[in-house]
Amino acid sequence: MFLDPSLLTTSLLAAAWVLLALGLLAAVRYTPWRILRLSPERVHLVAGGAVACLLLWLLNIRMIDGLVLHLLGVTTLTLVVGWSLALLAGSGALLAFILAADLPWGGYPVAWLFTVALPATTSWLLARALYRPRLRNPFFYILGAGFAGGALVVLVDAALALALFSALGLARWVEGALAFWPLLFLVMFSEGFINGMCIAALAVFHPDAVKTFDDRFYLDDA
Repeated sequence: MFLDPSLLTTSLLAAAWVLLALGLLAAVRYTPWRILRLSPERVHLVAGGAVACLLLWLLNIRMIDGLVLHLLGVTTLTLVVGWSLALLAGSGALLAFILAADLPWGGYPVAWLFTVALPATTSWLLARALYRPRLRNPFFYILGAGFAGGALVVLVDAALALALFSALGLARWVEGALAFWPLLFLVMFSEGFINGMCIAALAVFHPDAVKTFDDRFYLDDA
């Protein structure tokens, strides 16, 4: 989601820039750089995931002036490369998206929060929550982290976006969102389906490519 910076307050933009800086510092701190140097194929996954997200984001709609909506795909990116690399790859893809869509750069930090940080963090926490002995079944991972994870990301983003619109005094946007709330389930299903199918295919055919999928845990006999 992208918001025109002219709609945002100075204090909100400042806070968003601070969160962006802290998030990127944490991502750089926890990125396994040594493993990347030893495993070039992981670099290819990161770069390919960033390009895939960029292409998905370019298929966007502008429902209201200053608001750009699109599917995310960050759930798959996070499950494949991990939280820290998802933040870095998503940040680069978002820069490319703003440039390609000719959007004002001032909206980058808030767009980063809704497009990269919140989806990646939500997906990562859900995947970690599902990693427990009682759920030792690949279907829990595919349906939970993939399908449900993608849908949950949309729900979290929508709830926080509605709170943001209300705090900014964008009454027309709040009324429009509440009037068309059934469309949220359509977007949740679409996001969940795309991410779920990608994770299902990768977990079945290329389990080693999915960082959060432990095939020994889910597939070996207990």
